[in-house]
Amino acid sequence: MSADSSSQEINVSDLVLYTNCPRRVYFASRGFELFSEVTASRLERIILKELSLDYPEIVKECSLNADNIYKKLEISLAKVCTDLPLLFPRELADVTSEIFEDGEARARAKIPEIAANLLGALEEYGKEPMLAALTPVKTEPFLSSERLNLKGIPSKLVCFEGTQVPSILKPGSCPEQGVWASDRIHAAAFILLLEAESGKEVPFAFVEYVSFGLLRRVVVRSSDRREVLKICREVEKIKAGFMPERKEEKFCKECNFSEHCISDSSLMSKFF
Repeated sequence: MSADSSSQEINVSDLVLYTNCPRRVYFASRGFELFSEVTASRLERIILKELSLDYPEIVKECSLNADNIYKKLEISLAKVCTDLPLLFPRELADVTSEIFEDGEARARAKIPEIAANLLGALEEYGKEPMLAALTPVKTEPFLSSERLNLKGIPSKLVCFEGTQVPSILKPGSCPEQGVWASDRIHAAAFILLLEAESGKEVPFAFVEYVSFGLLRRVVVRSSDRREVLKICREVEKIKAGFMPERKEEKFCKECNFSEHCISDSSLMSKFF
């Protein structure tokens, strides 16, 4: 896929939006706010994502003891909550103390499960492989490819089995096995970008479900690469002005674009 002077460069985040709903790409690319406010649920995800950055140090320092890991996680979570307003001053400027306390309590309630899963992985795979999979060699590196007309910033790059691979942090829900289809596309996009930059094949990526302390290895298939290229072309059309067909999804009621989406659909129905 070659980029021309008239095409807008695509961000990997656009592909993630597309997998949720193509219309979200349309509205986000035209300046509409993706999130209107920080709720306790969203704050919980922010806290747990920041907490996950301490996982490598916790794994490095801890013995194979659930109580030890639990205590370390609690100490780290308290530190994260203290630092959060300094890390995200604009996003958290209007957050009330009640919402902050609720978000912190929700995040703290996840610690027992996170501790248990980290301990289980340490017992199954060993400390050194876990450290290699969790410890970044680069944090939030900027990757881009003119050929793909794509750019993005993975959460981190880790060196695993002698190869640098992308790792993405996902604070949402976690499937029982493997990764969600949208997360597979997310990982495949970063693999394509890393291959374009390094000139070397990248055989897999990691998806870290930080709300559960679970790390999943994703082997990207040709079909995943094909889907990324297909979505890139669709996103190019949307950013150029194409309005995708509206589809009713389970999360539509919670979408920040729902009012604009419904009104635009009503307007277009008068002409088609």
